[in-house]
Amino acid sequence: MAIFLTGSTGYLGSYLAAGLFRGHRDSLNLLVRAKSQQEARERLWQSLQLHMNFAEFQEHAGSRAQIFLGDLTDQEFGLVHDEYQNLIQSTDSLIHCAASLNRKSEKQCLNVNLRGTLEVIQLARRAHDHHGLRRFSHVSTVAVAGTRQDEVVQEDTAIDWTRSDYDPY
Repeated sequence: MAIFLTGSTGYLGSYLAAGLFRGHRDSLNLLVRAKSQQEARERLWQSLQLHMNFAEFQEHAGSRAQIFLGDLTDQEFGLVHDEYQNLIQSTDSLIHCAASLNRKSEKQCLNVNLRGTLEVIQLARRAHDHHGLRRFSHVSTVAVAGTRQDEVVQEDTAIDWTRSDYDPY
């Protein structure tokens, strides 16, 4: 079974991917927005080179990573039916850390941060229904908690949208 990771070519996602390669035996299912496997590997290497050398990248990417060429905002990530079924059947944990930080484009924020998250949740539901799910982790941003000073915000604390500067919708 594998861990599905979104955002692996981003700042935080590449750090997580490197840590998972080094600290776990599980394979990784990586969603990468690219036109070819070659382009996807190049994008992945560009992000992971901050965390590992090329030989280590080659070893991990060659033996423990399955790259899915897709887009977070497309239905079923834009994968063909057989690829999406393979993703469902091989995934038993999900870490969703892809996000749009483009605060100038409300549409892009909505597509990636809301629609993309809904697509990941749909995958989680289907994997759960197929064989069970060990874990679902969603990485967000402190901006959703709004401006705070000397306050601790717990993970389960409801968002007070009147204090949040994040709501571009």
